[in-house]
Amino acid sequence: MSYNHQAIEKKAQEKWATLDLYHTDLTDESKEPYYLLVEFPYPSGDLHSGHWYAFAVTDIYARLLRARGKNVLFPIGFDAFGLPAENAAIKHGVDPKEWTYKNIERMRAQLSSMGASFDWSKEVITCDPSYYQWTQWLFTKLFEHDLAERREAAVKWCPKDQTVLANEQVIDGCCERCGTTVEEKRLTQWFLKITDYADRLIAGLDTLPWREEIKEAQRAWIGKSEGAYLKFDLALDFQGSTLESIKVFTTRPDTIFGATYVVLAPEHALVAQLLSHVSNKSEAEGYITATKRKTERERSENKEKTGVLLEGIMAINPATKEKIPVYIADYVLASYGTGAVMAVPAHDERDHDFAVKFNLPIVETTFAEWDEIASIGGQKTTQYRLRDWLVSRQRYWGCPIPIVYDPEGKPHMIPAEHLPWLLPADVDFTPTGKSPLASSKELRERVTKIFGEGWTPEYDTLDTFVDSSWYFLRYLDPKDPHDFSDQSLMKKWMPVDRYSGGSEHTTMHLLYARFFTKALHDLALVQIDEPFIERFNRGLIMGPDGQKMSKSKGNVINPDEFVGRYGADAVRIYLAFIGPYNEPGNYPWNLDGVASMRKFLDRIVRASERVAADAASTEALQQTVARTNMKIAEDSDRFKFNTGIAALMTLLNEFETTPLLSRDVFREFVIMLAPFAPHLAEHLWEKLGGEGSVHQQTWPLATIVAAANETIVVQVNGKRRGSMTLPRDVSQEAALAASYELSSVTAALGGKSPERVIYVPNKIMNLVV
Repeated sequence: MSYNHQAIEKKAQEKWATLDLYHTDLTDESKEPYYLLVEFPYPSGDLHSGHWYAFAVTDIYARLLRARGKNVLFPIGFDAFGLPAENAAIKHGVDPKEWTYKNIERMRAQLSSMGASFDWSKEVITCDPSYYQWTQWLFTKLFEHDLAERREAAVKWCPKDQTVLANEQVIDGCCERCGTTVEEKRLTQWFLKITDYADRLIAGLDTLPWREEIKEAQRAWIGKSEGAYLKFDLALDFQGSTLESIKVFTTRPDTIFGATYVVLAPEHALVAQLLSHVSNKSEAEGYITATKRKTERERSENKEKTGVLLEGIMAINPATKEKIPVYIADYVLASYGTGAVMAVPAHDERDHDFAVKFNLPIVETTFAEWDEIASIGGQKTTQYRLRDWLVSRQRYWGCPIPIVYDPEGKPHMIPAEHLPWLLPADVDFTPTGKSPLASSKELRERVTKIFGEGWTPEYDTLDTFVDSSWYFLRYLDPKDPHDFSDQSLMKKWMPVDRYSGGSEHTTMHLLYARFFTKALHDLALVQIDEPFIERFNRGLIMGPDGQKMSKSKGNVINPDEFVGRYGADAVRIYLAFIGPYNEPGNYPWNLDGVASMRKFLDRIVRASERVAADAASTEALQQTVARTNMKIAEDSDRFKFNTGIAALMTLLNEFETTPLLSRDVFREFVIMLAPFAPHLAEHLWEKLGGEGSVHQQTWPLATIVAAANETIVVQVNGKRRGSMTLPRDVSQEAALAASYELSSVTAALGGKSPERVIYVPNKIMNLVV
């Protein structure tokens, strides 16, 4: 027997909407609050398998928590600013706002179709003026307290599109839009001073109950390094009798005797001076140009070491006084330390790989004492890999930066009474090399009208990561026109109890949100200085071939097809069963997996046909139900939904050996099924005569009664020879003595004594001869 999933899902969703089942009363004092957060999506217009994995599986926990008596806040919204909408405007001439809101409407329907129990009354949309008004207001507060500043910075530039590219838009040194080789330029940009919080961001990790790999990733990204500055004189006199020198930063000044070459970042300021004195200038210039096409992340993650010797330039090791060669190499970054390193190939893996490739000396050496280091210019210092957060974007579809400039060019924040500082509509999206907002006549006239002649607007927009650095606060009071959030509700609901998201956001969004929270705490705008108590990173759903899904590979899975064929509940259970949700990993999509889960659900429907009001249940079955109950609850708290589903499958197996099922036992089963398969559970609840919704029911109490006896299987050399019923937790000695009383066992032993006894209490006795 199968069931009509389309009719069941439609009826259930209409029922939930009528009951307003998932609206959270944030002021309710009768239940313990629990804030469950999942990263809000970009409104691309279609839910892919990753969206389903993110939302449908987390929804299981939201439903379970409600059943266990928690007042659960499980909100949703849309991270709605971003480049795709602008690309659509350029390519198809559509309005970015219209494109975005059309996609949001479609995705709302898709999210509802998966049975997700989001509280839509708390919805936030970052491109809505009622939201970005407060993004702008928070930016002005950071500006007031010197945490936002404007300065020159290097950017990636596409000469064809005449626009700045974010690092993630540079693929193998080329523009992801058009494939043109990118260049590097220096432009004046806005920054948030996240480096002021580097030490606190590291220290705060110590008390967070996150998985260690998440914390280690953030520590590595911040990259605190304690070391020393050392000076290497050059062997060439450029300015009369004065020798140039290179200042290097090293975390291992004690290895100075083993330094056999020096490496400069290709963009190091000194390189331009040195090029006029090298014999391979063209080769070096070509390498510098190639480096400019790469992002810092590409350079730091690249395993293959490349570089160019600056021929004719030598450095002098201050400890050994030996002349050593000088290279430029892209694995050294100008933004870290001094942009120059002393290379010690005997004690550093990167230096070793480089030395092997370029046939450079690798010298094992004794370690220098600090007195020796100090005597050659050694100066203790601390460096960080973390750079200040560049938030300027030369884009249209983003939050306008709330800054104007007086006739002298000094920046001023826009007063609160003029917020939201609206995104102008009269904008030319054609790439010209300038920010699109610069084409707006309305924006210029607005500034003149409010501030006077000679005043000019800021034309850049904010990085979309700024929008998402505080959205979890706005969920608490999404329609408040007077404040960014409600102080009393923040005190009650923050920090977020559990935040589920992708591992790719560990060192960007997650770090930015922590910084934002700490900064707002220092400004007395929030009471907390960490936004999330728990952080769980989920794995990735791969294509059936085990590769990352890609249209070019033809391995993209459209969940809608499986929902149409097997139902939303089957897809939900398949995704929850595919692997432990609390551990990062790659899970290939099994084309038969959803069908298997549908068969499991069909078996449940068939079992429901054998429910009888007057049927009794055995003590053994009741104990299995109780163990299933506890297994689901305990493992779900750790996001191990796969083992909870396995427990339901085991219980169903027992149901199928029982001629008639007790109504009470099956009702309890349906309540346990509800978080995983909410539509089918609702249907079965009504079929059983249950009142209201199954999702309004309390999670059943489970009591495990210790069994008096257990059946223990006896094996000889791993082969079953019989079984015996003995008191639970019987000792190995007593179990061994009892096994000798089985004639089949003594026959198999053939008069020999076992060389080894393997005893699994209450389960197996294996005698090895």
